[in-house]
Amino acid sequence: MVMRKETKIMSTENILFLAVITFFALLLRVLLFPFESGDYHQFLQGWYAALKNNGGFAAVGMNIGDYMPTYIYLLAAFTYLPFSDLTAIKIISCIADIVLAAFVMKTVNLYYEDKTYGIIAYAVTLLLPSVILNSAVWGQCDSIFTAALVACVYYFIKNEEVKAVTAYSIAFVFKLQSVFLAPFLLLLLIKRRVKLRTLLSFPLVYLVTILPAAIMGRNFRELLTVYFSQAGQYKMISMFLPNLYTWLPENTPEYISSAAVVLAGALVLTALFYLYKKQFTFTAEIYISLALFFALFVPFVLPHMHERYYYLADILSVIYVFYFPKKFYISVITVLSSTYAVCHNLFNTDFISVQLLGVVMLFVIISLSYHIKELIFKNPIMKAENS
Repeated sequence: MVMRKETKIMSTENILFLAVITFFALLLRVLLFPFESGDYHQFLQGWYAALKNNGGFAAVGMNIGDYMPTYIYLLAAFTYLPFSDLTAIKIISCIADIVLAAFVMKTVNLYYEDKTYGIIAYAVTLLLPSVILNSAVWGQCDSIFTAALVACVYYFIKNEEVKAVTAYSIAFVFKLQSVFLAPFLLLLLIKRRVKLRTLLSFPLVYLVTILPAAIMGRNFRELLTVYFSQAGQYKMISMFLPNLYTWLPENTPEYISSAAVVLAGALVLTALFYLYKKQFTFTAEIYISLALFFALFVPFVLPHMHERYYYLADILSVIYVFYFPKKFYISVITVLSSTYAVCHNLFNTDFISVQLLGVVMLFVIISLSYHIKELIFKNPIMKAENS
């Protein structure tokens, strides 16, 4: 199917449905707000209290939490509002859920003339179990960086590379997990779909976002190396994400973890080399499929992955199934496996072998890889594009 030109006009009934489904999605979340996760007690509650007790924005220069200061700014802003800490933390994530769903809708609308499909994609995203659990129950903020990454893919489809790279940069200054899509960006660079000078927006966005914290007194070098500190924080080779390392015991030696990182790098490099050597036209279908592939493949081959690290893949799989309805099983399996892993953390759910789910996810990745190979074969590069 040829990519449709996005139109701005939306009918009254469509707008009404979006308003109603958003209301119900938010009501559902509010009803789940009382749940207090382990992360809330161990981290978020203390961070919020430190900000509130030290003047909100006046405290952003303090060494609070191990997140980038961008998220700390959001928490600081909500300390001035009449909400409890738990409510404020979850409201931030729920607002991001709406932004995320909106970009999913916009991306699907690029493919269909009938806006009904995009609206349904919006509703599906807001009602996706992993999305609801992440924001309204867990109090995590994965919808923020994921919304920016979906925006990145959306703008690449529209051939707006500056906006796309800027969106990726925004994702990166919220969560390190945005690196799951880094190979996708690197592929576009070596395929000359992105100019090297466009990547200058990446360090620019990073510097702009850390400057307020630095001006308020936080150590500048520390702000530059936040992610280096995070990278060595967790020692377990597998943290219940169904991936390549669920077959290894918890007490796996650290040198094996180091070898696993090298293996992951080699596997990603191999995938990039294959895609680099193949000559094909970048269509909307290929953009979506490649983004989903890397969102699945990178956390699958990396060690030390948390339970919620298929979150980006969950969202991209929703878009993917609207582009390829016959491949619905890829989205269903991805979302169910991801949700099960999240439920294990939140509710101690344990009725399926995570090792078995790892095998199932390998099947999904292989199936998706084969589909990408078919798409590449069906979309050879045009001479005009190569000139």
